Order: sequence, then structure tokens, then C-alpha cells
Amino acid sequence: MLKHLVLFKLKSLLSAEERKMRAEEIKTALETLPAKIPEILSFEVGLNVLESERAYDLAIVSEFFNTETLAIYSEHPEHKKVVELIALSKENAVSVDYYF
Repeated sequence: MLKHLVLFKLKSLLSAEERKMRAEEIKTALETLPAKIPEILSFEVGLNVLESERAYDLAIVSEFFNTETLAIYSEHPEHKKVVELIALSKENAVSVDYYF
């Protein structure tokens, strides 16, 4: 099994209210993906609750069978639509993928 984690930091130029609104919009869009992409084994999206200089705004924790099914997810048209939405507000993203 492969765990796929992604953290997003939204643009610092956004107001706190706008950042929260955009994070909620992205979360809602991400949460539609498991119903559309069968390769997703589990999928969790969370919004940051602690204000810190090093904190990111949004997290995804998901599981896939292997790197091949992760690649199918990554290339899926529905995933790409959400990636485009995220790109409008994203300042930075980091990820890690590991077998467990």
C-alpha cells in the first residue's frame, strides 16, 4: 500500500478570510474525487487549525495500491480539474509518497 500526502500553502497575499474561503472551496472539490476515481483506496482532506509561520493551509492524506494506481489518479481528468482550481490560490505545495 502507498500513502500519498500533500500539503498546500495558499498565497500569502490573500486575506485570512479569503484564504479560509478558498481552502474550503478546494477541500470541497477534493472530496468529490474518491467517488470519481476508483483507484483511491482512502482519502482524507483537512484544513489547518493552528496559526503558525510554518503551517500549511490544507492537507491531503490518501492511499493507493501502488505507484501505478497513484499515477492513474494523477492523470485522471477529474483530478486535473481540481489541480487547476488549486493552482489559482496555491503559493507552495510539498508531498511525500511512501509504502507502508
